[in-house]
Amino acid sequence: MKLLVSDFDGTYFLNEEDIILNNEKIHNWRLNGNLFMLSSGRSFKSLKEVCQKYNIEYDYLSCCDGSILYDNNDLIINKYNLNPEILTKFLTLKKLAKIERIQYSYPDDYYSAPLDKPLIGCNIVILNQEITKKFKEKFYNLQKEYSEFDFLAYAHDEITYFCLKNKGINKSSNVTFLQDNLNLNFQDIYTVGDNENDYYMLKNFNGYYIGEVTKRIKKATIKGYTSVSKMLDDIEKSF
Repeated sequence: MKLLVSDFDGTYFLNEEDIILNNEKIHNWRLNGNLFMLSSGRSFKSLKEVCQKYNIEYDYLSCCDGSILYDNNDLIINKYNLNPEILTKFLTLKKLAKIERIQYSYPDDYYSAPLDKPLIGCNIVILNQEITKKFKEKFYNLQKEYSEFDFLAYAHDEITYFCLKNKGINKSSNVTFLQDNLNLNFQDIYTVGDNENDYYMLKNFNGYYIGEVTKRIKKATIKGYTSVSKMLDDIEKSF
């Protein structure tokens, strides 16, 4: 049994034609007794909606950049709650730039205001042209001061996400969780992505990339492809 883990935006989904080809490959992949997980920065609600829209088959959904994991019955099987004490410090960044939106991350979705229940992360979203020097300085100072938490920044199109999470929680976390709980061998786990929030799952497993990526992503991966379906063609030939 093998496990394929794919990012969604910019990786599994490039366009309408591409996702049809990917779905066909994943259907056969699962028929042959293998597992498939989508791993995204999206919330569960958002990722579930695109799975239904495009008829994507899956065994697991890893949401909010690895903070929570669902099985294909939509049951939570792994979750990393954020210590709320750091949130106040993180939100001091609001004063230092024109913020597009704040995403308070909970198991089901992102919200624009905090809820009275445990959250799993928080993202400050800023248009690239609105990012100020003072904001970046403060963000990286917080990163140094509170080293027991992870402060992640990654760009997506015209915006940048400045994210707060528990230390070491990223897209690789839920892959490791499944590896341990399903007794999977390292050589049987394949990951594919395109952006900086995919870095650790690409670096820590058999990683591939789609499209144009940074030098850091290229260095962490085995090979690049133009689509997930073409990548799977090569992987299956190696069995």
